[in-house]
Amino acid sequence: MRKYRILLIWMLVLFVTACSPSDDASLPDVQENECKEAIDTEQIRKENELLKEQVRNNQKEKDEQDIKKQEEIESLRETLNITFKLMAAMQSNNYTYLESVSSPNIEISQHNNIIISKLEQGDYEVPFLHNVSLNNMEYRGFSPLDSDRVILHMATVWSDGNGALDFYFIRSEEGNWLFDGLLTNG
Repeated sequence: MRKYRILLIWMLVLFVTACSPSDDASLPDVQENECKEAIDTEQIRKENELLKEQVRNNQKEKDEQDIKKQEEIESLRETLNITFKLMAAMQSNNYTYLESVSSPNIEISQHNNIIISKLEQGDYEVPFLHNVSLNNMEYRGFSPLDSDRVILHMATVWSDGNGALDFYFIRSEEGNWLFDGLLTNG
């Protein structure tokens, strides 16, 4: 009898254990959630790397723009200085200075006080500027044509009107700005 009881208790325990909900039943859900989390983590990591790359590219573009802007400012400063000295040299007939800052495309006629610009389209002549001072000068703009050519837009202003002065500059092989022409309507 005792054997039957033990056998019966043992079968009952086996039956109860077999019918109880198993922790293994939730195992596929846990594995599925872990798999989803791993995929989500990988996607977030990839997005993070992509965003970091975009930030690096944006910073690189900003740095390049800052360098370009700084170069433009320096070019403006240099060409303005040359322009003021050119105007003073024209008024005092300082041919030595005029020739020293002129490109090979410029010829200075000392006899007629004329600047001759030699271009592919033909030569054009502009007389020396006289009666121009800082009192009647106006800055109108700065136009980089490319990294080696710029136009400085100035104007002479009088009580009855104004005249445009476009100073052309070209960068020499040494990196200096050289006077490369003058156009005026006044």
